[in-house]
Amino acid sequence: MDDQIVIRRADLSDVNALSQLSQKTFRETFMEDFSMPYPEKDLQSFSHSLASPEWFANIMVHPKRAAWVIEDKMDDDLIGYALVGPCNNIPHPDVCSNEDGLLHRFFMRREQRNQGFGQQLINVVLLCTKVLCTLWL
Repeated sequence: MDDQIVIRRADLSDVNALSQLSQKTFRETFMEDFSMPYPEKDLQSFSHSLASPEWFANIMVHPKRAAWVIEDKMDDDLIGYALVGPCNNIPHPDVCSNEDGLLHRFFMRREQRNQGFGQQLINVVLLCTKVLCTLWL
């Protein structure tokens, strides 16, 4: 593990920071990096429905969902995260939606990319989920 960061399972104390990080990385990735012209009302809808502290709190308490975060040791800020949960509604014959898992989100703040932190995070996620289920990426 890197001396700059800690990778750990997220908990309820992280929901506000995860909400902010999710909104920031969504904008950076899709609007800026991929130049997707999302209307502001769609961004607001995403923020309220799939990136709110309440939404992340539900992830934390759900028995079949998990989040891992990368935390900067210097300032305790979250710089990346991954969400894993059930493979619901994936129409593929090899997917067992009740047993298999899916990497739902994997985001890193732009200024922290290309430093190997994402690789470390995916390694932890794969190791931790390996004993629980087949994980689809």
